[in-house]
Amino acid sequence: MTVFLSSYVNTVDKKGRVSVPASFRGEMINHSRQVVVVYAAPKEGYLYAWSYDDFVKFAERIKKLPPMSKERQRLARTILAAARPVGFDGEGRILLPEPLLKEAGIEGKALFAGQGDYFTIWNPERYEERQEADWAHYEDDIETLSAEWNVE
Repeated sequence: MTVFLSSYVNTVDKKGRVSVPASFRGEMINHSRQVVVVYAAPKEGYLYAWSYDDFVKFAERIKKLPPMSKERQRLARTILAAARPVGFDGEGRILLPEPLLKEAGIEGKALFAGQGDYFTIWNPERYEERQEADWAHYEDDIETLSAEWNVE
């Protein structure tokens, strides 16, 4: 089971190459492919990134929807058709395509944020802003999580 934790800021070179954090690469060491699948979070200003094997599991969930349903068609267009598999070079870097860098507003630095079974890639300033907003919901979110545990 893949678990991406913590956050890291790495430099993005002029070609769009960025080193994936070593702990994230370590989580993927036993996967069938050493590939990261990346796509833009629609209208959110960051990128989703999955190990190839975990992305396939995620795609299977989309495929369980009725083939001609509006929901499946939308998810296929916004996620599956937009997803870009990117492999690692010899230095543990991936090449983020220019359109994805632009969509996420990433220039010079990228923040990798572990999200459990996937990670996200952000412009560091955008991440800080979003994190500050998230803290305002922390107590409510913990209450929701606690309710899911069925704690007596």
